[in-house]
Amino acid sequence: MINKKPKVGIFSLASCEGCIVQILNLEDQILDLLSKVDIVDFRVLKEEKEKAPLDIAFIEGCITSEKDVKKVKELRENSKILVALGECACTGGKFLVKDFKNHENPLQLKEALVNAQPLDQYVTVDYYLYGCPIDKNEFLELFKNLLIGKTPRPKSYNVCAECILHEKACLIEAGLPCLGPIIRGGCNAICPSVGKECIGCRGLAEDANIDSLIEIFQKHKIEVPSFLKHLQKLQKSEVERR
Repeated sequence: MINKKPKVGIFSLASCEGCIVQILNLEDQILDLLSKVDIVDFRVLKEEKEKAPLDIAFIEGCITSEKDVKKVKELRENSKILVALGECACTGGKFLVKDFKNHENPLQLKEALVNAQPLDQYVTVDYYLYGCPIDKNEFLELFKNLLIGKTPRPKSYNVCAECILHEKACLIEAGLPCLGPIIRGGCNAICPSVGKECIGCRGLAEDANIDSLIEIFQKHKIEVPSFLKHLQKLQKSEVERR
């Protein structure tokens, strides 16, 4: 168990800071929780204190520069526990096509500006909290577990399992290219529940079978998105990295 009044920092790299907004959306709950820890750094709430070893470092955003690499390595060296918050920190935004060196990017950037990388490309990450943005209640649960010394366990099911649990109609059967069968669950199928296909913001499930999903799309006469082949490569690289 972490000692009383553990030192905690919440940091941001390259991101929209949507995960930080989700933390703030906890309102009184997060204020109560933060009162039980010593906040060393959380830019949106208070100024940075003198640098000190941390019990827990939460980092959101992806690595896009040597400056980011240096910062993450320093935080890793000075933190007992390091948590990647959100899709950018967990996968580098790969599942949301945030690697702007791709010249087919819809933003039509004039030059390659960003090569986004996840935190674990450079340092060891202890825990991952997926989503774009993260789910505020998942963050609260993870934070509480860390404070009492309980090991957080990642979700072992996919988004499809949550659709079934909530008795929602299958979007693939309706002819939509939903990625639910291959994407990590935990979001309560928030998009499919309102008729929007899953786009994969929580990253690939551990047992993701992309080949099988492509076959299912073809069976239902759904045009196979070109990015699925890209996801196959990402899946292989992610497995090798982990």
